[in-house]
Amino acid sequence: MIRAHSLAPFLVLLLAVSLVAACGHGGADQEATATPEPIPTTALTLADVPGATTQAAYPGKRVEVLCKRVETSIYKHVLLSEPDHAVTVEYQVSDATVYETLALALTTTRPNGSFANIATDIASCDGGNQEVQFWSYGAPDSETGVLHATAGLPDALAGFTMTTTGEDGAKHHIERIYAAVTTNNGEHPGIIVLTTVSNTDQPAALAPMDLLDTALELANATLDPTAITTDIGTRATPHPTNTTGQG
Repeated sequence: MIRAHSLAPFLVLLLAVSLVAACGHGGADQEATATPEPIPTTALTLADVPGATTQAAYPGKRVEVLCKRVETSIYKHVLLSEPDHAVTVEYQVSDATVYETLALALTTTRPNGSFANIATDIASCDGGNQEVQFWSYGAPDSETGVLHATAGLPDALAGFTMTTTGEDGAKHHIERIYAAVTTNNGEHPGIIVLTTVSNTDQPAALAPMDLLDTALELANATLDPTAITTDIGTRATPHPTNTTGQG
């Protein structure tokens, strides 16, 4: 598995409703993520995350990067959707925290167009100073850092890396990918978000791409290259994709 480090054309996620544009975020409602819930059977297990010692599941997002509409669109219109709201599973490893967010049964009238703008928003944030909010303990701790969009990813993926610094001088390195997927033989659009947050300003030993193939297998999902289109007509059924060696 290879790790990519800047940005190229690829996919993403904005729902077909009008969203408030600039740098919004989940807000106070994210405090609900402090309450654990059952770990989905579709999530990575402890054995699937090398070095992981504990895991716990929470509704919503655990790490928000306030890059334009990326988190606003996911949080308000995907992660809080009912009854199949998304869940983030948090894994503690020796040098980092790993997060897997699963939203596998999205409801949208535009299954292709709903994934149209995350890449654009990430590209527009590339090289700029962005705020990050960590919700692991209820009220968020905020840090800032320069976001670098990730290039060379396969179709249906978007991502970025950044090193953040808090007011107390603490540093973290964040690496994240967004994967547009389908389940139920291409019938249900969804998204899998994989994130690593190291305890220092250096990348964690484990990269999100290292976990993607296993995450797809356990979720019984396939990458959806048609998600980069805005065609709201007939949806093509994607074929299973193995990402090993791509990048």
